[in-house]
Amino acid sequence: MRQLTCYVIGLLLIVLCGCGGGKTGSKGGTRIITDMAGRQVEIPDSIRSVFIDRHSATLIYAFDTAITVNAVFHYNDSEKKYLKKSFYEGKPYVIEEGSDEEIVRLKPDIILYANDLSPQKIDQANKLQAKLHIPVVLVDMRVNRYKEVFRFVGDLLHKQTKAEELAEFVHHYIDSIPAVARKIRTDKRHRVYYAEGDDGLRTDPTGSVHSVLLDSIGVQNVAQVEVLSGKGMTVVSMEQLYVWQPEIILVWSGNFDEMSSYRAIKTSPKWKLLNAVKNNKVYQVPWRPFGWIDRPPGINRIIGYIWLAHLMYPERFPFDMVKVAKEYFHKFYHYDLSDNEAKELLNPQPKIV
Repeated sequence: MRQLTCYVIGLLLIVLCGCGGGKTGSKGGTRIITDMAGRQVEIPDSIRSVFIDRHSATLIYAFDTAITVNAVFHYNDSEKKYLKKSFYEGKPYVIEEGSDEEIVRLKPDIILYANDLSPQKIDQANKLQAKLHIPVVLVDMRVNRYKEVFRFVGDLLHKQTKAEELAEFVHHYIDSIPAVARKIRTDKRHRVYYAEGDDGLRTDPTGSVHSVLLDSIGVQNVAQVEVLSGKGMTVVSMEQLYVWQPEIILVWSGNFDEMSSYRAIKTSPKWKLLNAVKNNKVYQVPWRPFGWIDRPPGINRIIGYIWLAHLMYPERFPFDMVKVAKEYFHKFYHYDLSDNEAKELLNPQPKIV
């Protein structure tokens, strides 16, 4: 009788422990994490769905191609080629601005916002979480914190092995770049203009989140204009460009196959008065499947960091860029590039007739 009583009591204890909600990591339970803004957030122990913003899109994709509930970009066929259909098919286009009701309808386990964190961003996250009753997790998307970002998200999604793989890529290729760049003498630094907009007459100066890679590889950003928050792209004039006389022009063409900005710069008589154009030092920034140095300012910039350092100072950064691109695409985009595909992505300049 005593044995039977002990057996029943033991069985009840097992059942009760298994039913406990708690924050212990048990199935169906929750846990409390500290996000990268220092906020304590209660999240499901097992995260099966995530609402993303534009800055976190490539980050989450690197870990899981199907976990997102929304799409934040429209992709053309040349970009879709390198992305898993599970990332964009059947996902409604919903961005964070003014989408509270749609976020609730999508029922994500968490909302993930990645940005350069500020008191304002933290306040917005707290208010949104209180309003929607969905955990909001903040990630610090500064370039120099990418290894920490990967380990944080790896813990968040229980994908620590993948996190270490991504962090090791950054350690191997990027960690040494800033130290080498700092040793470049001022008079040896290339003077660069970052051309944006349909006509190339928009830019982002030093200090902008959109031009941070230029600040990190030892070049001089010639633009002396106001830093705009948000999407950036300060308007400039040709007269200003004549004064600045950049040695090199980097072109962002809106991530479109037409590369209208590049074509305008290469064919317009006004642009031909610039030394960079005269000397054929105009380079289209690669963008498939996401911008390589910007747009969005996410971990898609990792491959651009390496590409840009090698383009500007190949003798200081002698990377085998075909090898690097193939490795990056395998680890971050789950796509195995051929050598020809890598070369096409690395050199997107169209022929100007």
